[in-house]
Amino acid sequence: MSYPEYRTPPRNRSSHHRRSPVTYVLLITAPAVIAVAALRPR
Repeated sequence: MSYPEYRTPPRNRSSHHRRSPVTYVLLITAPAVIAVAALRPR
C-alpha cells in the first residue's frame, strides 16, 4: 500500500497581505485621540 506524496495546501495570497490586529487598533484609536484633543478646552 502506497500513499500519495504529501503536499501542503496552497496558501491564499491575501493572507500574506492581511493586516495585523495592531493596525486595526491604531486605526480606531488614532482618530479618537485626535478628536479628544480637538474637543478639549484650551
